Amino acid sequence: QSASRLLIQLEKEGFIERRIIGRTSYVKITEKGVAQLRDLYLNLKAIFDRPVSITLEGRVFTGLGEGRYYISLEGYARQIEEKLGFRAYPGTLNISLLSRDSIENRQLLKKIAPIEIHGFRNEKRTYGGAKAIKAVLNDVKEVAILFVERTQYDNSVVEVIAEPYLRGKLGLKDGDKIKLTVTVPPADFFEALTDHKLHLSTELT
Repeated sequence: QSASRLLIQLEKEGFIERRIIGRTSYVKITEKGVAQLRDLYLNLKAIFDRPVSITLEGRVFTGLGEGRYYISLEGYARQIEEKLGFRAYPGTLNISLLSRDSIENRQLLKKIAPIEIHGFRNEKRTYGGAKAIKAVLNDVKEVAILFVERTQYDNSVVEVIAEPYLRGKLGLKDGDKIKLTVTVPPADFFEALTDHKLHLSTELT
């Protein structure tokens, strides 16, 4: 019944033509209907083709001091320079995220992050890997968010690296609010978003 009412409405508005032969209903889309579908397609294409900006908001805090040690290791420093295009300052800027939205966005970015920093072994021990994605921190464009395999932080924290000393360059101190913005291809975003929703649904079930 609801489908029949919808077809009647579409016919009244000139989007389709209907012919009923016996018990069979034949439907043809009119030129007006095709034009409407074309407009809808172009509008959706513009939405889904547009790069997506994902924002994280948080406050700066002093970490455990491990970032300085790890970023200084040649096994990491060399890969960061090769894959991110800069020699990172030896240390990470630690940011405590302020909202549930930012924490969920962090989880999406972790799925999307395209840059692999591989773990390695030296004469002392084995070091874990990480993923990275480029971002903009306030007005500094050349930064990257690290998603470290072995970390003492939970999902409410992000670690950021850059070539300059970010606290000095931006005059940051503990408690200062910052904004990170990441621009991602729409296909990557919607794929990660779908996976994220499925994961949440599974957890709730």
